Amino acid sequence: EKRGEMRDALILANSKKKEIDEAKERLARKQAEKGPAQGQDEELIDEEEYALIKSLKETKQHYREAFEKHGRVKMDVIQIEHLMQQCKAKLVQGFEEYYDQKYGHLLRQEAAQEEEGERYDPQEMFDALEADRIETQHPDALAYHKARKNAARDVRQK
Repeated sequence: EKRGEMRDALILANSKKKEIDEAKERLARKQAEKGPAQGQDEELIDEEEYALIKSLKETKQHYREAFEKHGRVKMDVIQIEHLMQQCKAKLVQGFEEYYDQKYGHLLRQEAAQEEEGERYDPQEMFDALEADRIETQHPDALAYHKARKNAARDVRQK
């Protein structure tokens, strides 16, 4: 609603600016027409020129009013948008608090279970380190070393 009002005020201000430009042009033409004909020091303003000047002043005043209204409405729109952002942030924060109260214990349990997770014994940790070393030095040889290690374990277990 305020955005529409702001747009309307801007359109009105722009139309008044256009009217000012047209009035200045008409006044300049009128003064140019009478300029060469008048050789006197004092300028006389005829009725038509007076009406153009008066119209120009009134149009300038209307333009000022429309532009000031546009500025006020624009400030209102900015303030409303800021308040909307604050409300959205409060809503999200409220939801996060609710969610944490409702489901936080489940998330903490799941995180604790993941931390406990699968623990490696020293031999498994050594095997993982050795596999990483072989993979970085000789990527093609990794499969061979794993197969050889598994074969050696199978022989020992028999």
